[in-house]
Amino acid sequence: MPIKSIKVRLGLLSIIVLTGTMKTLGQANDTLLIRQLAPVTVSATRLEINEKRLPAALTVLGGGRIQIGQPQLSLFESLGGVAGLFAQNPDNFSQDLRISIRGFGARAAFGIRGIRLVIDGIPESTPDGQADVDNLDMGAMRRLEVMRGPSSGLFGNAAGGILNFQTENANEMSLLEGQVTVGSYGLRSYRFKTGVQKKKFQYVFIATRNQSEGYRALSHMESTILNLKLRYDFDSLTRISILANYGNSPVADDPGGLTLQQATENRRQAHPNNMRFLAGESVAQGRVGITFEKTMGKHLIFARAFGTKRDFANYLAFQAAGAGTINRTFAGASFQYQFSQKFDLIGYRFRLGMDVESQGDTRRRFDNLIGERGKLTFDQLESFKNIAAYVTQELTYQKVTMLVGLRSDAIRLHATDYFLTDGDQSGKRQFSRLNPSVGISLEASSKVNIYTNLGTSFETPTMSELSNNPTGTGGFNPDLNPQQAVNYEIGAKTYFSQRLRTDVALFDVEVKDELVPYQITGQAGRVFYRNAGRSRRQGVELSLNAVLAKGLTLFSNYTYSDFRYREYQTTTGKFDGNVLPGIPKHAAQAELRYFTPVGIFAIAQVRHASLLYADDANAVTANGYTVVNLRVGGQKTWGRMHIEPFIGVNNLLDAAYFQNVQINASANRYFEPSQGRFWFGGVKVGIK
Repeated sequence: MPIKSIKVRLGLLSIIVLTGTMKTLGQANDTLLIRQLAPVTVSATRLEINEKRLPAALTVLGGGRIQIGQPQLSLFESLGGVAGLFAQNPDNFSQDLRISIRGFGARAAFGIRGIRLVIDGIPESTPDGQADVDNLDMGAMRRLEVMRGPSSGLFGNAAGGILNFQTENANEMSLLEGQVTVGSYGLRSYRFKTGVQKKKFQYVFIATRNQSEGYRALSHMESTILNLKLRYDFDSLTRISILANYGNSPVADDPGGLTLQQATENRRQAHPNNMRFLAGESVAQGRVGITFEKTMGKHLIFARAFGTKRDFANYLAFQAAGAGTINRTFAGASFQYQFSQKFDLIGYRFRLGMDVESQGDTRRRFDNLIGERGKLTFDQLESFKNIAAYVTQELTYQKVTMLVGLRSDAIRLHATDYFLTDGDQSGKRQFSRLNPSVGISLEASSKVNIYTNLGTSFETPTMSELSNNPTGTGGFNPDLNPQQAVNYEIGAKTYFSQRLRTDVALFDVEVKDELVPYQITGQAGRVFYRNAGRSRRQGVELSLNAVLAKGLTLFSNYTYSDFRYREYQTTTGKFDGNVLPGIPKHAAQAELRYFTPVGIFAIAQVRHASLLYADDANAVTANGYTVVNLRVGGQKTWGRMHIEPFIGVNNLLDAAYFQNVQINASANRYFEPSQGRFWFGGVKVGIK
């Protein structure tokens, strides 16, 4: 069906529904808008605490910010609302969304690196610090907590920040709900939800099917995502949950990076080598987890166990060892004990815990014979085991809150080489690390809280980074070492007249052995890593959220990032004082949301990023950009039936910019163009 016809039909449907006189579902009145700005209790710290008293920078996005009027195709749609966070690559589903917080994660060759992802208490990030979001369904999320800054004292390896997701519960859902979304470049998305709570038992099931032809050539993708949550409350203090997730993406093509000349000539083309070698990937992943929580007066016990199986295959844009497979198993368990006590004016809580996680990757590489696997060139079994113990303590006295954390990690890596025609490159690596953190928050007045914190983090290279050995042999790269960082931060959180909220954070991060990506000519798409000596990251994060008038809310943020190498030299040059590539110095977003008493809504969003560098030498830049997004819709009910039509456009002004930059790319293939003006629309129908 042509996009023009789709837009006309969706527009007519919206007019018919929104001009009706039916009872409005959940009218967006002032009380609801004010509630969006109020501080809430968060769990990203592993010790539940009101965010107002938390001595750290944290942003909370509710389900309305994530879902209403959105295609819900990617986490990227919502992340612009978080200061200090920069996201790239929303349109290349072969390489996954890339997220960085204060520079952590910017170096990722694919997926999310350096940032911990947790979903309903189950870690999505593997022990070696890698997270993929191809099995993440934003239509299932009711809340996202983003804590910024090094947090290895809480979550261990690669904790430069935390993304803590909570999925929908049955008592917040319709009995049945269906949604259809269509859009430009062949987007088709179908979602079905059901949730039932009966006495002490509840279940939630969500199924989503996505497909798109993509803006560029060789950008086709298909995916199916299933989520199941079962929960039983023995009583108000004891519950058990079973969480299951399955994602299958049989095809996600990769158009690859272009040179600036190629991007100028035709932004929609794929690189010729990617077309020739049919670059892309397929992946299937299943996960099952169980959590148990019991409160006994001053005591709380939390336990979890989970297992994940992931099968991955890809084709890169070259022949020699250009096809690969990874068969991964990832499992773990955790036990936590919490104690709370009140001593007159002093409150005390602590949580003691242990995490045990194990990851095993069977990694094979073959020659890429035009989308077919040729001879085997690499066969290696890699394991990553992590045992950790931690304690988090909270002390409150009148208007002062102190959080102190300490975590010890013992990590063992092993590579068993099964491809012995070039010798046995089996090897071992081991690391241990103790990470402290401390933060103090002061309620200076009923409207202002100020805080400061000091924390550390470390990042071991992932197994993919270690096994991409520039010598071309098996085993692990012996010259690649963990990255270490110390974060200093001071900030303030203000709440004025319940209608205005501002947050400000100033940070200084000292990084040693920064892990830096680079590519080798003839192997475009394969990324290698080396350590820079030292770097420094300084920045400011600001957010201002306000209820401007009845039904009208503003959410805005701005980030200033001054990230530079202090000591870094390679065979190609000395880069002391250069700006770290992949991060813009200035980034901002403003979003106006208007909800009328009769259920009609309109949301306007402006996102801006300044130019950024694509290489360590700061010789190549990607242009800055400003993007305007709009969406309108409505919410109505007839008795038990709820309907929500919506229509929107992203990149309204058809800005030409780069949605991803490949850092230190070979053959000048730095740039992946963004898609142009993107229309979408859909309708959600639910039965209460």
